[in-house]
Amino acid sequence: MPAAHDIDRWKATIQSRYENYLKTSFYFKDPDLRESFQDALREEGELMKGPFSETARSFKKGIRARVLAEQCFPGRSGELQPALRVPTSLDFPLFSHQEKAIHGAHSEGHNIVVATGTGSGKTESFLYPILFELYRQYLNGDLSRPGVRALILYPMNALANDQRERLGRICQDLDDAGSGFKPRFGQYIGQTPEDKWDKWRNASTRYEERLPGELVSRQEMRDRPPHILLTNYSMLEYLLIRPSDSRLFDKGRGAHWQFLVLDEAHQYRGARGMEMAMLIRRLKERLREGGRQGDFRCIATSATISSEQGQQAKGKVAEFAGELFGEPFSIPGVIFGEPQENAEENPRRYHAFLRALEGAFLIHKQGTDKVVLNRKVETDDGSMAVPLEIALCRECGQHYYVGRVRGGKLKEAVRDPSHPNFGVEFFMPSDDGSEMLCRVCGSISTDRAGCECDAWIQVERCDPHPEHADRIRRCGACGYRRGGIGDPVQEIVHGSDGPNAVIATALHELLPEGRRRVLAFADSRQEAAFFAWYLEDSYRKLRDRNLIMRALSEGQIEPEGLSIDDLCSRLRNLWEDSGLFKRSDTRESRERQVKTAVMREALSDESRLSLAGVGLVEWSLAIPGSLDLPDSLAESPWSFTDQESKKLLVYLLDQLRLRRAVNLPK
Repeated sequence: MPAAHDIDRWKATIQSRYENYLKTSFYFKDPDLRESFQDALREEGELMKGPFSETARSFKKGIRARVLAEQCFPGRSGELQPALRVPTSLDFPLFSHQEKAIHGAHSEGHNIVVATGTGSGKTESFLYPILFELYRQYLNGDLSRPGVRALILYPMNALANDQRERLGRICQDLDDAGSGFKPRFGQYIGQTPEDKWDKWRNASTRYEERLPGELVSRQEMRDRPPHILLTNYSMLEYLLIRPSDSRLFDKGRGAHWQFLVLDEAHQYRGARGMEMAMLIRRLKERLREGGRQGDFRCIATSATISSEQGQQAKGKVAEFAGELFGEPFSIPGVIFGEPQENAEENPRRYHAFLRALEGAFLIHKQGTDKVVLNRKVETDDGSMAVPLEIALCRECGQHYYVGRVRGGKLKEAVRDPSHPNFGVEFFMPSDDGSEMLCRVCGSISTDRAGCECDAWIQVERCDPHPEHADRIRRCGACGYRRGGIGDPVQEIVHGSDGPNAVIATALHELLPEGRRRVLAFADSRQEAAFFAWYLEDSYRKLRDRNLIMRALSEGQIEPEGLSIDDLCSRLRNLWEDSGLFKRSDTRESRERQVKTAVMREALSDESRLSLAGVGLVEWSLAIPGSLDLPDSLAESPWSFTDQESKKLLVYLLDQLRLRRAVNLPK
């Protein structure tokens, strides 16, 4: 359990990162409002509550992985042992439910349902039986026969991606151990390239990132089927009907299919459950036609398939799984997690709640404006103030009052597009404004009528966007348009991906070196899949920027600066020391990866988040001394000197970089 000072440090770190993210995302041009916004973020309990301590549920321990291998393969487990490695060592004990599931599926031939909590090792419960069966076939000389042995169906590709990496590590361990046992696996999803020339699905990148034991293209899998096939139910539907994929099933290749695994099986209820049940039956029929004669080994996993324990609950789960797979499931094949008997040994978990920003508001107190994060604000005399919602230009930070004028007052806007009063009006503070806004009661008029608050400010009503009632086309202060979108002003409301990525990254860094794993949940599969990509992409950008800064600071830089090649040379050594390259990467591949990272930063469109945007790096173009300057620049009306002409030329060419109008090699 972490010490109290560690918990305080974690809380301070996470809150500080969150605050910094919000301060960077929402920049106020007005220095007084900028300081007030920062004070509002720091207010105790405003953004973060907790952490609150809770005794975590722990599961009963079983035998060790080494012992399990020896029981399943007496005297012959040596080569398989690298594949049984768990997070810390080969001798790490399995949970008792993992032990029962592996024995039940491998030794006793049961169809299995593993219904245990999140983070309880359900993956090992089906992966080890598959590996054991593949190893048995390897020992018997049957693994060389073409055909898939195990199908693992995931409800979302993000889960399959994690499994792909785990299988790659297992195959790497086997290679490092000099084992002749070389299982193959492949992930067949929508993004899987057709062949190595498939540019649309980034085949070249996938081939460069190939993991040990992995087949990366559809053509590879048809020609030489993987022993373990990872996919989703939508793609399985296509596989069954496309003639080009028939080689996975037909002409005797269906004879070796044995394992059918459904991850997150609780998602297949109701109409979706009926569709999945029919799909599995079609698959089994196709495999029977393709030569399969023996039984299928069916395994389902779920953390929430049952909220009860006991024999009756197991009977219901077995009935559900039997209907889903069309195969017999018995009560012994339904495995629930067994809690640790000694609760004092259970670890503790900590819960903290971070508040999302749902807007920022201005209240007028004692002659000054103050930023608050709540619509309901109590004044000094106990009455409720009338906060006015504000928005900011994404480029210059100019603040706007936003809402809808009703009854002579600026009130909260309706942002539901289906509502008849949908729309937002924007008012920019301006000495030339034609209207007056009271910052206390929200009255708005041209002559200060009907208000005695003495808190008037001149504002200019902005022209609305012709196609979007909740936007304006351009910022009245700096003219920013945000490209062709026409949405230059944003309310102080953030999405979930940015702050969640910041918080997850902070948590990841605070965890001990060998236990850095983050599990994220979302209400929809699409959000979860996007966040997994977003977090990885954000982390990669931060990592690369950090390494670029280290490369710049760890050696002397001459006044002329570093070229791209100079920086890449320094950076390549740092990547090597940080273990970012795979062992299979060639020298050319490593140079390409490093140069891609440098060019991505040099051409970054994140003007306020890039190294140049925060003032740490300056990119410039070196004009060749032999370049002939246009004579017209030295003539009227310009009459530039050579130095001025060079500066203009550098500026114009650099606009190509800033606007990403650069053609890069593949």
